[in-house]
This record gives sequence, C-alpha cells and structure tokens, in this order.
Amino acid sequence: THPLTIAAHSYIHLRAHLDTTHAPLEIGENCIISEQTVVGISSSSSAREENSQEGNEDNNNNDDDGDEGVILEHHVVIEPKAVVEAGSRIGEGTVVDVGAKVGKGAVVGKYCKIGPLCSVAPDEVIPDHTILYGYNERRIDRSGMHEVRAKMVEQQVEVLKKADMASRKK
Repeated sequence: THPLTIAAHSYIHLRAHLDTTHAPLEIGENCIISEQTVVGISSSSSAREENSQEGNEDNNNNDDDGDEGVILEHHVVIEPKAVVEAGSRIGEGTVVDVGAKVGKGAVVGKYCKIGPLCSVAPDEVIPDHTILYGYNERRIDRSGMHEVRAKMVEQQVEVLKKADMASRKK
C-alpha cells in the first residue's frame, strides 16, 4: 500500500472507498468525498480482470499500476458514485458530479465541473474553468464565482461534520 494524506477540514463519508493499493492519495483542505465514491482505483487491474474472465492472455495492459498518485487539491468535491482513477489530478475548486468518471492519469484543471455521468478519458487534460455536461459537451465558466464557491464548500464541510457527529451520538 501507499500513503494516504488528508489535509485539515476535509470530510470523507464513511462509505467512500479510498484505494491506496496502486498509488498514494493526497486530499487537500476542505475537500468533500461523498458516499459510494471510489478514489484511486487502478483501471489496469480491472482490465486484467476482464481479460482473465474472457480467457484472453494477451498482456497489452501496462503492468505498471502507476506510482503516480491521485491528488485532490483544495476545495474539491467528489459527489456520490463518482470514480477517480489512479494517477489523476483534480484541480482546486473542482466538482466531480454524481456518477462521473475521471480516467487514469487525467488532469482536471482548477474550478472545473465534471457533470453527472460525464467521463474524462485516461491521460486527458481539462483546462481550468471547464464545465463538462451532457454527452461530454464543454464550455468555459466565466462567472468569476470561485471564492464564493470555495466558501460554500467550507460551510458544507462544517455542516456535514456536525450532522455526522449528531448521528454518532444516537
């Protein structure tokens, strides 16, 4: 296994799956990792599993599970059922929405939004302020609301922590 680093004031749901088997995982300040998310899973291990089930012994897959870790910068929100594969980097203030997938080695810029069920291909680079939506359509966010959104994430982290503590007292 590899190290898991979690900065201050981040909230990780009890049912989130953080995988450091293939690479280290670094989570910045004020991040939210929601339930049923998977962060750090290796796509090559799942591809090898599929090949073995099909009886295909051709090893065109990289055996390199990637020592490149997953990095979630500050104020990143990973919504339920989203997947962030090993070797990915998610920029500050980015939201990975419900059921979205960020492929191995992808780099998502700052203040982006990966919409529900959208995918970022392996090794793809998404520029800062990009919004992916629909059938992977793209546009640039020019709203300038980044500081407000960061403050909202900080407040959401505090609310989630209080709700979690209250539920544990029951």
